[in-house]
Amino acid sequence: KIVTQVKPVEEEQFIMQAILKYAKYAWCTWLTMKIFIKVSTYYMLKSRNMEAEAYSWITDWGPLVNPFINYIFSPISRLVKFLYHLTEPFMDIIYYEHILPIYLFHFQHLVEPLFSKVQQFSVRFLEILTGIDFEM
Repeated sequence: KIVTQVKPVEEEQFIMQAILKYAKYAWCTWLTMKIFIKVSTYYMLKSRNMEAEAYSWITDWGPLVNPFINYIFSPISRLVKFLYHLTEPFMDIIYYEHILPIYLFHFQHLVEPLFSKVQQFSVRFLEILTGIDFEM
């Protein structure tokens, strides 16, 4: 008599979730390392006055990423820059004529002491950690 065992669905879901989580972390690690290596090599080449090599190095990301950069990221980046330049004067008017006066007249006396205390605390904390005396 042949007995077949059927795995419960929950066990299969757990295995698939573990595989997906591992794949996500592996791809994130790969992408982070690739960006780090690309940027550090780019600046090393720029420091040695190798401009052409630096430009070709930073612009070539491989066959999987180049189409994404050329056809998705680059047009979206240009569109965002264009829209930002259109709205920049409007945003400046809103900030300098409406938001900044409200902050200066109503909130500055509430916020500045808090920022000062946070700065003093962080400086003291760094002094304790590093042993270096930062004088304020």
